[in-house]
Amino acid sequence: MHNQNDKNITIFLIEDDPSQLRSIMSLLEFKGFNIKPFNNAEDFLRLPNISRPSLIISDMRLPDLDGVELHKKLTNQGIDIPIIFISGESSIQQSVDAMKQGAIEFLVKPFDINDLIIAIKKAICIEHKKVKLNILLKHLSPRENEVYGLLIQGLNNTQLMEKINISLPTVKQYKSEVMRKLGVKSLSELINLSN
Repeated sequence: MHNQNDKNITIFLIEDDPSQLRSIMSLLEFKGFNIKPFNNAEDFLRLPNISRPSLIISDMRLPDLDGVELHKKLTNQGIDIPIIFISGESSIQQSVDAMKQGAIEFLVKPFDINDLIIAIKKAICIEHKKVKLNILLKHLSPRENEVYGLLIQGLNNTQLMEKINISLPTVKQYKSEVMRKLGVKSLSELINLSN
């Protein structure tokens, strides 16, 4: 069963095979998802703004860009939407590359629709977490944002002091301010929030 959260998510479906596009689209619409179809990556990338929360289901091989290039372009624009890749003839290497690039799931056609639904559910959880984090990060000052970035890389107080040239009390102050604004009590919670 869906919860209400699944309904307000947009699924961008990028598939160049018209019959595949139609069949995936009708299955997902039947399940109550909101689908925006594209038959190539460039049209999708031309969107003036990509509404969140959303996720992408993309064929790995498109006429203009492959899935990995699409993911790279999005990352370069600072867009961190979860991606599920589907592929007709995939090599193991392709799926490994896709997962390294940050794909949530890699499904080889013909895939079971239930596997796709499971992947979508996983992507929705990740996306809601990302959207929530992005809203919280807007409350941080530029300096706090910098401290946050270094904290999630695992830097300790001494490394923070050296990296941004501030005293220990100031480091501690920024750290507690970042944690307070993001609503976390510990460093591990902070890192978990951003993963």
